[in-house]
Amino acid sequence: MGMYRFVRISLVAAALVSTPIMADAADAVRAPVYRPAPIVPLVYNWTGFYVGGHIGAGWTDGGDAGFLGGGQAGYNYQIGQWVLGAEWQMSATSIKDSVSASFIFPGFAVGMASAEARLDWISTFAARFGWAFDQWLVYGKVGGAWAHTSVDIVNSINSIAGGLGMATSFDRTVSGWMLGVGTEYALWDNWTAKVEYNMMDFGSDFFTDNTVHVVKAGVNYHFGFPRY
Repeated sequence: MGMYRFVRISLVAAALVSTPIMADAADAVRAPVYRPAPIVPLVYNWTGFYVGGHIGAGWTDGGDAGFLGGGQAGYNYQIGQWVLGAEWQMSATSIKDSVSASFIFPGFAVGMASAEARLDWISTFAARFGWAFDQWLVYGKVGGAWAHTSVDIVNSINSIAGGLGMATSFDRTVSGWMLGVGTEYALWDNWTAKVEYNMMDFGSDFFTDNTVHVVKAGVNYHFGFPRY
């Protein structure tokens, strides 16, 4: 009888000791497996309005060259990697062309004529379409172009009877079309930097050469929500 009680007590003790172990084992089996959330890469968002400034150089097909500087404003809308938008820009320039000639009336007079044509400013309004590689944007432009030119003409004649001079000035605004290509890079926060080439054709309305080429570098500030 004593032995029976001893065996019974031993079985109860073993059951009590094994119960937490079995519970722990059951909990370990039933515990859900947690997996880390997938890492979503941050991609720059080009959508929104922007304004900026630029400096650069321009030249005509005839070889006349000068500097330019101005500003731009526009809007982008991104669809996947496509970036569509429109941009207006205006630049003051130092591009000019000059020509002079002299003539002689034997035994009577000597004359001189000179003319200077200046490209005061150029402006474009163009559709912009590009492809974004996160912080890089490569784009093309096509649209209209406008330019304001000024011309000064001076004529003088010196003769045995005395001297005579005359000066004339006039200006004109002409229109044409433009093509452009460029690339833009997101620097930090809402700031980007860009490099761009434009070709503008003003046809027969222009005073000097019909085509103007421009290379410029600039920065833009993009308004609105965070870029990422």
